[in-house]
Amino acid sequence: MAALLRPLLGRRLLAVTEARHWYDERPVTGPTGLLHFWLHFEGVPAIMAHGCGDLLKLTEEEPYSSYDMQENGRTVVGPVQPTDLLNEVVGQCLVDVGLAQGYSTIPAVGGILLRFERNELLVATLADEWICQPGLIPAELRQYLSLIGWLSSPASAAEGQ
Repeated sequence: MAALLRPLLGRRLLAVTEARHWYDERPVTGPTGLLHFWLHFEGVPAIMAHGCGDLLKLTEEEPYSSYDMQENGRTVVGPVQPTDLLNEVVGQCLVDVGLAQGYSTIPAVGGILLRFERNELLVATLADEWICQPGLIPAELRQYLSLIGWLSSPASAAEGQ
């Protein structure tokens, strides 16, 4: 994962695209309705974030199309909502990325800490639920997530490969 993230350091985040569950013609708000999201940094392919259990998977992948789920609603893919936390970091340069050890040792990376010019953002997945909140790992999540190291730190250069 570090190899995918390291080239993003110093790049500006241009946009965030989300795949969100809609039901009864309304979006399911907050992390509950978030299915996937894509980070669009200048000069590189989109990075898709996908949570599966306690595993955070990041891949270079373009957003897929919206689709209908019949009686279960639909999945709408488009720009992140202006009030969404992910929108707060659009336009900022990524300064550093911290890799977070998940609850279990496999998978090795359960989340990331994104340090932008003016904001820090924790993105993780625990038991198939997104954790997306400002700041570092809060005390109530430290039994499930722990910081492995920052990509800019020489000590973490070999970790999270």
